Amino acid sequence: MEHIPLYNIRVGQYQLLRQIDSNLSVLEQNIYVVAALKDITYEEASKIRISEFNSIVNSLEQINIDEIEHKKVNNTIYLNGEEYHIEHRPNKLTSGQLLDIINLRSNHDGEAILIMDLIMAALSRPKGKEYGEDGMTLHERAKYCREVQISEVWNVFVFFWTLWRDYLKDTEDYLQKSTKEWLKKVKQILESDGDYSA
Repeated sequence: MEHIPLYNIRVGQYQLLRQIDSNLSVLEQNIYVVAALKDITYEEASKIRISEFNSIVNSLEQINIDEIEHKKVNNTIYLNGEEYHIEHRPNKLTSGQLLDIINLRSNHDGEAILIMDLIMAALSRPKGKEYGEDGMTLHERAKYCREVQISEVWNVFVFFWTLWRDYLKDTEDYLQKSTKEWLKKVKQILESDGDYSA
């Protein structure tokens, strides 16, 4: 079997590889590796002849992340055969995208790869349409994001996760502060029996 270059690994496979428990024996870890790379179950992977098994495991050692780190940030992917735009500019996000991303971050802090498919789904919209106009939920769109090659989304994902982290935190703080100010003003109006000038 030929080597599996990183360019041929899909987002979902990469997520599975990163979730393998390092406390397992090396052989068990490698069975999970083979299962992820061949899109088969653990049981099916455990039945592969050792010569093919070793070839698959060895192919993983050939992966060189530098191959994709030097690629330009990509803002186009294809999900279920349709062209999508990945919005990597913070000021171009919709409030719905921002809310989805904030919720994902708050529910999965420190688990970037675990939610890579969901983040990509939240950043993506059909070309020429608005976010959500594809009629899919975030999780439905994420299912298609798992099928995209990692090389197509790696740089935009890294860009988002590192550079946008501070931007999103600042945005959350701003929105929270604005909401508190707005609620304070509403309370003052209500206490003044609706007198806006009070």
